[in-house]
Amino acid sequence: MTAPHASSDAFSLPAPERYFLFVTEATAQGRVWALKGEGGFVAFRDDEGHECFPFWPAPALAEALADDDWSDCRAEPLTLDVFMDRWLTGMARDGRLVSVFPAPDGSAIVIDPLTLLQDLQEERGPGL
Repeated sequence: MTAPHASSDAFSLPAPERYFLFVTEATAQGRVWALKGEGGFVAFRDDEGHECFPFWPAPALAEALADDDWSDCRAEPLTLDVFMDRWLTGMARDGRLVSVFPAPDGSAIVIDPLTLLQDLQEERGPGL
């Protein structure tokens, strides 16, 4: 049986449920996944012009969006510690947002990186 986080069926979940799944899977697995191509990690601008970086809880889910503009990309793992300590704090400093577990239909939770950081810290529990 395929784990729900690695199945494309996860894309059928509403964005808030995918957000919760991302937080629980990221803490359980100790990593998140981004798409990286020749030009670096992918990013896009939301409707308000904010730069957003997308992240997924499994490589197959990230690679499901490696088409069209991102066809040269592959899933790239980031350890949870690096993601929390460097990426999220740096994105907050630079005024960027996180697109959590975007689906092929474009739906996702776009959130302030420090809010995601807090949710990940709470999921990890004290002392971790």
